[in-house]
Amino acid sequence: MTIALRTFRPGDDAAARAIYEASFPASLRAPWADLTHHRDDEELLVLVEEDRTVLGTALIRRLGPTDLAFVRYLAVDPERRSQGLGALLVAELRGRLVDKGITAFLLDVEAPLGAHAEDDRRRISFYERCGLSLLDVPGYAPPEHGETGEIVPLLLMGEVLDDGGPLVGERLAEAVRAVLLYRYGVAD
Repeated sequence: MTIALRTFRPGDDAAARAIYEASFPASLRAPWADLTHHRDDEELLVLVEEDRTVLGTALIRRLGPTDLAFVRYLAVDPERRSQGLGALLVAELRGRLVDKGITAFLLDVEAPLGAHAEDDRRRISFYERCGLSLLDVPGYAPPEHGETGEIVPLLLMGEVLDDGGPLVGERLAEAVRAVLLYRYGVAD
């Protein structure tokens, strides 16, 4: 069985969309058409088995002229979870980003609050097992997003892919500015 990460193709649409919609609540989802007709700085990827069965999906965005990337969405088929596919997707994504000269990547996760706190803690723990860290960004508050326009409390996570040191101090401040500007359109 061959599993690989590749660029999304139109024939992947139904399966990738089903995974995306099953994995994210409407409050966190962009319209599917926005993902498949993405910007030049974004790439929609699919994790496929035998180059046809879609197992997972990820949407990455290069953060402007920086050497940073933001993972907007990352999910595996809910029916195939707990089989190591999520970790494989992150590992394949990491390799792809390094090949593109990316020195660190970031993503945000829901803060573990309210009715879904346990799910949110599990998601954070998964990303930590994959090598990402919660970043110390007090007051991290991107604007509302998703189909509902609801403001969802988020935390920022990241992983360094080079030898430039951890995401702390000025390097972290630059990364946060890049996320807010190039991901969310918010200037300093």
